Amino acid sequence: MRFLVFSLAFCAIFTYCLANRPKHDVSEDNYLELVREIEDEIAKENELKHEAREKDNLEQAREENGQEKAIVGNYDEPPYTDKEISYLQLAREVSDQYMEEIRRENEESENVGARTASDSLRAFSHPSRRTQMLAEENERQDAELETLQMLASGENLRMRNLPDLTAKTVQDDPTCNTKLDCEGKNLNLVDGKEFRTITGTCNNKLNYTWGMAGAQHRRLLPNAYNDGKWKIRKLSVTSRPRKKVFLPSARKISNVVHKTTKPKPENEDSISLGLFYFMQFIDHDLAKTAEGHVRKKKICCKTPTKATKFCLPIVVEESDDQFDKDDCMESRRSFVVYRCNDNVRNQINEITSYLDASMVYGSSEEEEDTLRTKKAGLLKMSTEDFLPISERATSLPCNATDVSTCYEAGDTRANVHPGLLTYHTVFAREHNRIAKELRKVNSGWSDERLYQETRKIVGGEIQHIVYTHMLPVLIQDSVLDQHGVTKEYDYKDSVDASMTAAFSMVYRYHNLMPHKLNLGRLKGDGVETFEQFNQESVFQKPSFVTRDNYDGINEVTLGMIQSQCPYVNRFMNAAARDLLFLDKNGNSFDLVALNIMRGRDWGTPSYTAYRALCGLGIATTWNDLTNTTDQEDIDKMKEVYADVQDVDLWTGVMTEKKLAGSISGATQSCLLAMHFANIKHGDRFWYEGSFSEDQLEEIKKITLARVLCDTLEDITLMRENVFRTNSDWKRCSDIEGKIDFSKWQE
Repeated sequence: MRFLVFSLAFCAIFTYCLANRPKHDVSEDNYLELVREIEDEIAKENELKHEAREKDNLEQAREENGQEKAIVGNYDEPPYTDKEISYLQLAREVSDQYMEEIRRENEESENVGARTASDSLRAFSHPSRRTQMLAEENERQDAELETLQMLASGENLRMRNLPDLTAKTVQDDPTCNTKLDCEGKNLNLVDGKEFRTITGTCNNKLNYTWGMAGAQHRRLLPNAYNDGKWKIRKLSVTSRPRKKVFLPSARKISNVVHKTTKPKPENEDSISLGLFYFMQFIDHDLAKTAEGHVRKKKICCKTPTKATKFCLPIVVEESDDQFDKDDCMESRRSFVVYRCNDNVRNQINEITSYLDASMVYGSSEEEEDTLRTKKAGLLKMSTEDFLPISERATSLPCNATDVSTCYEAGDTRANVHPGLLTYHTVFAREHNRIAKELRKVNSGWSDERLYQETRKIVGGEIQHIVYTHMLPVLIQDSVLDQHGVTKEYDYKDSVDASMTAAFSMVYRYHNLMPHKLNLGRLKGDGVETFEQFNQESVFQKPSFVTRDNYDGINEVTLGMIQSQCPYVNRFMNAAARDLLFLDKNGNSFDLVALNIMRGRDWGTPSYTAYRALCGLGIATTWNDLTNTTDQEDIDKMKEVYADVQDVDLWTGVMTEKKLAGSISGATQSCLLAMHFANIKHGDRFWYEGSFSEDQLEEIKKITLARVLCDTLEDITLMRENVFRTNSDWKRCSDIEGKIDFSKWQE
């Protein structure tokens, strides 16, 4: 970073000199001499200024850097000298030039066409505007701090209170010192009725940040950072100060524990791919953690020893079937802020943590406005009732040469897979269908009232489908009961529904990803698969939903409901484990390795720590795992981990035996159920407490099959239970669940 700032400082100083001073020859050798000359010239000018002006500058500087009190108010230290002030001014010149160069660099490097594997991963993790603004401030402060430190060392000055001048190099959470009164204008009030805010603020009136977009991850256990502050978890519990033992490489764990040499067979529980892609759709309603910013010109893999703070390259230590020794995956650390009142860094959830259909409507007013027509409560749609075409395709996970196939949705990841995009399209259509029905019974309602009432109904439908139909497949009934998921809704303002790092880590059912995308079509009284594509070839290809004269969305829907998920175990198909975001140069990512490194990046404690938290026993030996994990899977982990207490959380839960009647192991079920209970009982707008008795009765009729039938007009057959392949195909006219909207008439 220092060399980078040196280079940028050259540019900034040179620009400044051209405009205001005699020309200087700039080179790395005479850099410090040049800086001295310029700061002396600036200092001479400052001598002519009044002392009050100097104090005003300092007060302004403190305000810009988020400080509560100006340095000049500290009478324990003498006022800053002109030389020190000149350094501050020069540092700001450098940081301004630095930020301008970054903006130009980002604009010049944007493209939609043949992306690299790294470009695709960046687009998938594209940050929200809020996070971008925080990241830009971090970059500015980094540049300013580095320049000040360099100037101070060059003059051997101690630069009193340097941290106060430059703040921290990671941004404080802006909500820590912000108070919000959850009344009046801060609520979403329409015609005297209160609806959810789009950002999730003030859902909990006592703690307005709980569950909102931008809230920090909540931890169930203390962090496991190497230094307790931010350094990634990388040492084995067997490590000693004089003999360090490192955790095994993520790719090695992937090869030993999660590799399969042939496509996984279908599961034995008749679980359809309709469930898998719906689970991903729900995941994108609950969690999104952006990557930290690394400059476009900075290749983390090329300079791993001089990597910027957000670089996290995954280096391949041994050649295997896909990667050569020393190959490198361009991974990055998640964006962080400081926890309130200390210097420990923590990740944030960019979207609302509530199950509120944010993947349909967005998690900010800006996103919401982009999606709304502001007429009759409707959402924008494009040709043939597809999602609106995006005007920012370069920042979306959409690897297409034709930007007309990149769509705008409430979540930026909608374009990453045709199965996921199908659900996004279906529920946007469902919104407009309901808005039109409500207008028929309430012709006097305004656009805003129609929109908010419809958004509320769609959110209720999704909550009902998830808790009534989806969760019983994921989690054993007894575990749902044990943690209060099935308990009658009882809102508690003491329950925090904010995203937990543990939930975000274990709700990653990537072991269910198939090796093929199957397309289906109607045939007689059933459905047949008529075409298949390798899974790695369809990532970031949203055009699949409009193929065959816009019939693609029907083909994708029927294909995933007709097809079964792979067998539920620790193995992952090569499409995700070897070939994720495969580019034309043969570069790709390993999703297993990414999951493992993400856990270490977040300072996530080991699997055994969470196992103990869930009451499954303290594991200090490998034999202690036998009550949750088969011996064959234990033996595989023993091949790579030095100690049972080293096992990464994601690998640990993927190797567990699945509880009867579910697709999840004991620890995974526990962590999921704990959080789903919080989502329900910590949501002031939960559907079971937000509708009249008659309206709630209508909402509880809904099934995913009914939604698909109502929004895909060319599909006349549907499985009654979309999540099970042993469910019968029925004519849509016979699928129950139609809502009587007269219950909303006023």
